[in-house]
Amino acid sequence: MKPFLSMVGANLKMTLRNRTGLFWLLLFPAAFIIVLGSLVGDGSSLHASVGVVNGGATPVARQMTSAMKDSKFFAVQSGAKGTEFAKLREGKLDAVVVFPEKESSGQPLPVSTYVDKANVSTSQAVSAAIGQIGQRINEQAAGTAPQPQVVSINTHGVQSKHLSYIDYLVPGILAMSIMQSAIGGLANSFVVLRERGVLRRIKVTPFPLTSFIAARITSQFAVALCQAAVLLSLARVFFHVEIVGSLLSVGAFVLLGCLAFLTIGFLVAGVSGKQESASALAQLITFPMLFFSGVFFSLDQAPTWLQDLAKVLPLTYLADGLRQVMIYGASLTSLWGDTLALAVTVAIGFVLATRYFRWEPKTS
Repeated sequence: MKPFLSMVGANLKMTLRNRTGLFWLLLFPAAFIIVLGSLVGDGSSLHASVGVVNGGATPVARQMTSAMKDSKFFAVQSGAKGTEFAKLREGKLDAVVVFPEKESSGQPLPVSTYVDKANVSTSQAVSAAIGQIGQRINEQAAGTAPQPQVVSINTHGVQSKHLSYIDYLVPGILAMSIMQSAIGGLANSFVVLRERGVLRRIKVTPFPLTSFIAARITSQFAVALCQAAVLLSLARVFFHVEIVGSLLSVGAFVLLGCLAFLTIGFLVAGVSGKQESASALAQLITFPMLFFSGVFFSLDQAPTWLQDLAKVLPLTYLADGLRQVMIYGASLTSLWGDTLALAVTVAIGFVLATRYFRWEPKTS
């Protein structure tokens, strides 16, 4: 056990001493979050789209609907209750205001406001704006009618599919960082160790190959957990990004992602003769995944051929798994497709990496 822990410690020390590697591990993705997050903000807007149900059914409903239409903050549309609620759940509306079909004599008109709780800032602004409209109507009625209140507003939160861009971006950048450090970092360092004869010296020691690889995987997982902690903390502090799901589920996907991309990194190191070729091959593998795996932008509206291409890239499943857990609170059992895809990548990568593993540099 002591040699194994010593190897893990040596791997971590080499990672910390590699300043270029630390830049790509932490500073580059951290800068990505801060810069892109600053450009797009938290997805809030100066406008809110509201669906109105029964907006012309009663005089008070017509008055409130007219006030919302006159406001520059609201973009108002009317429709049936089922239709408007479907739009709210799909993220096409920020709120739905439901008026009753008729008044009850002597009672304030009960108005129900349903807001998208996935977009906290906008839902709070919508609730406050509608509350102010109701308050104004009550104040106007207080001087002309015996009852002090003619409208009563209740607000309800509805879970929708709405995502602000920064919510979408953070899990993608975390997945990207895991891939970059696992493939690029491992492939380059492994080739350097082989060129310098370090692997040859390890080969003649009693330290087994399985323990050597396990130590590398353990140290890489520790680095990935540190990456996740730093990036998620930055997202929380600067942009108030919340993790809805279990941290254990996030950790499980981080581990699966590490294993999947480490096997690819071992394969790249095995087939590469020099550090330059390892870097080139690593970039050839990682760059297409960066742009075609939905890391930065959703592929829902992309051409069919691009969506089909994304389905064969392991980064797609890591980013989607992290996103589903972090944003929607999905469980690992419900994400069996993403889990299976990463597990298959681990199996295939392990077989190929074992086949092409070399202790010695090429003699040609």
